[in-house]
Amino acid sequence: MKRILCVFCFVAFANVPLLAGEFLGKPPNASTKIIGGVSDGKPSPSFLPKVLPQFTINWSMVHQKKDHKVIINKVQAPVDTAQNPAKPLNAEETDRSRGQLGKWISDVKESGGFFTVSATIYDHKTTHVRWWYEGKEYAVYSNVDWNHLGGFHEFEGRGKRYNMFLLSGNVDTEQLQKEIKAGYRASLPDIPRLPLLAERGAAYMVMKGDEENDAAMEFIEAIHDLYDEHRPELMKAWRERKKNHHIYLRKQEELRLNPPPKKDIIINYWKKKTPIAGKEAK
Repeated sequence: MKRILCVFCFVAFANVPLLAGEFLGKPPNASTKIIGGVSDGKPSPSFLPKVLPQFTINWSMVHQKKDHKVIINKVQAPVDTAQNPAKPLNAEETDRSRGQLGKWISDVKESGGFFTVSATIYDHKTTHVRWWYEGKEYAVYSNVDWNHLGGFHEFEGRGKRYNMFLLSGNVDTEQLQKEIKAGYRASLPDIPRLPLLAERGAAYMVMKGDEENDAAMEFIEAIHDLYDEHRPELMKAWRERKKNHHIYLRKQEELRLNPPPKKDIIINYWKKKTPIAGKEAK
């Protein structure tokens, strides 16, 4: 059962005849799941700085720059460089890792599939969504603010598993009106009136593509199911991402206006003996 069944009629919006649709509810047992959680935009925890060995300096040279120094030290070979060397994966581990990746790709492809999605969000209310399936473009207008659908890539819906790569951008139609008056833009996009999210739940209207192609359309059905079931979580995560992005921008501006003193650059080097043809290099 489709969420919205497209029929031809006329809707007055910007004095343009448009497609309208009849909303239908989602099917029963349309359980969904976000795989891996939703990002809140907080920066990843910083890695602990690498602990350097205590070098014995044999010779040193200092180059004075405008706001920092470059210090070059010739040191004795540290004793502990080989204590915890990074171990490369052996052939068995490499094959296992490749096998796991290949299985994941195969599982997703055989289930719902991988989708690259472009979303243009108007006034945080209506979104023009485009995706591609088997080389053909599909497009809908959705009554969901697709900013809320960022922060995750993989989800389950309608008994299938999907991976979504979302590219989104926001448009202010009031600003577009100003650009039209200034002669920078010819006209507003034809945005149809959709059922209100608060009244009918997540819905969409097909604008391009074969809506009878279930394999292509099940993705857009499933993502709207997911939004209905996880809306509070998705909206909360979006607000957190927005807040953390503003915090990041403020910190970047503070750093630009008050840059910290540049740190000195220290280069330590030593001669490494490498066995060559059974002999030790001098």
